[in-house]
This record gives sequence, C-alpha cells and structure tokens, in this order.
Amino acid sequence: MIATQAPLKRIAELLDLESTVVDGYLDVLGTDTPPIKGIGQAAMRVPLVSRIYEPIWRNFFRLAMGSNAVGLRKEKQRAVDSLAISEGALVLDVGCGPGLFTRAFGQAAGESGLAIGLDASPSMLAEAARTNATGSVGFVRGDAGRLPFADKTFDAVACFFALHFFPDAEGALAEIARVAKPGGRIAVTALAHPEIVDFPLFRRVYGIGGARSLAYHVVPDLLAAAGCEITGRKSSGAVQFVTAVKR
Repeated sequence: MIATQAPLKRIAELLDLESTVVDGYLDVLGTDTPPIKGIGQAAMRVPLVSRIYEPIWRNFFRLAMGSNAVGLRKEKQRAVDSLAISEGALVLDVGCGPGLFTRAFGQAAGESGLAIGLDASPSMLAEAARTNATGSVGFVRGDAGRLPFADKTFDAVACFFALHFFPDAEGALAEIARVAKPGGRIAVTALAHPEIVDFPLFRRVYGIGGARSLAYHVVPDLLAAAGCEITGRKSSGAVQFVTAVKR
C-alpha cells in the first residue's frame, strides 16, 4: 500500500470531486453506481472475472480483431506509441479494467509522470490496485460519462475495448476530448462495423452482453465534433482503432 500512496495523493489533487480511498484506489462514486446493462457489464463487476480477465476474457477481443490480432505486449507498445507518451506525461486510461494498459502508460511516463486508470467496477479496480499500481500509476472509480477532472488536464487519453460497454458512448467521447489538453493525443479502440452492413445477429449477441457495436463513422465524427483532429482510423475484424489530437 505504501507504494500506491504517492500517486493517490497526486490524483486526489487533480479530482474535481470528493474521494475516499477504497482497496487501494480513489472512489468518487460511493453508492452512485452507473447502470449495468447485459451480462457482459455485470461480469466486469464480479471479482473472479477481474482475476481471469487477461488469460480468458481478453481472448474474446482478440477474436474480434480477426487475423490482425497481436499479443498483449505488442498491443501495449502500440498503445503507448499511438499516444506518444513521453517522460513526465499525464495520462488517463478510461475504462481501464484491471490496469494492464495503465501500467504500460505509467512506465512510459516515468517517475515524473502519472498514469490514471478510471473504471466503474470496484472489483476491477481492486485487482488493478493490487497488481498494477506503482509510483506513477494509480486508479479512480468514476463515471466515464462524467470524468472527475477539469478541462484540458491530460497530455494523453486512452479508451481501449471499453467504449462499447458505456451506457452513453457519445457522452464519454465528449468527456475524453474535454479533459485532453490542446495538442493532447487520444486513442480509442471499440467494437465497430461498416456503415453499409447490418449485423442483426451480432447486435443481438452484443446486446445480451451489454455491448454496443458502433458504425465506423461514429467515433471519428464525435471526436471531430468535440474539437479533435482525426489522425488515424483502422479497422481489424469487428474492432476499430481511432487516433486523434485535441485542437
């Protein structure tokens, strides 16, 4: 716990809501929990799932990426590169789960930087704090639809494989853009599909799991409307990867 105290203090100074320390992370929600829709979202709040997330659950997302899927190590490096994280950077990982990417961001930001993972799931955050908190990595329980930070706070903001689970994906993207500094990098990976193709079966399956596949234009259009310049967009299987810079 001693190793996590320093980043939590730094994070608390950035929050615009009151927080309490719970299981090694800061909680700004208390009993105000975002709604759960579908078994997939419910599973993310089960302690067992947080512990098997990497060896089992994430394989679903690798399958969704099709033949272009890569291992976790390469995936994390690609994420760091896409955000151009440098020494001293302040990074936010929205929908961080157990903190696999958050820790990689903290390593890239170095001791003078800080990577903050935000999620609504207490069990995911407890696992994140237990396994991935470091001197430059800490975690917050918060709502992606109302990020508890001031405008123009972060050098980089990521949201990987989580947007499709948010009740208000459009609102979350607006919030991601809001908290990014001018010139800040943004990277988003989400379930997506071509505009001209209808996938009723996929929609049904995703809906049962509480996930929502977005048309390819949605993420780029919403980020652009929120004041971002789209710098890249790539589809891989049923997954889309979008990068942007805040104007």
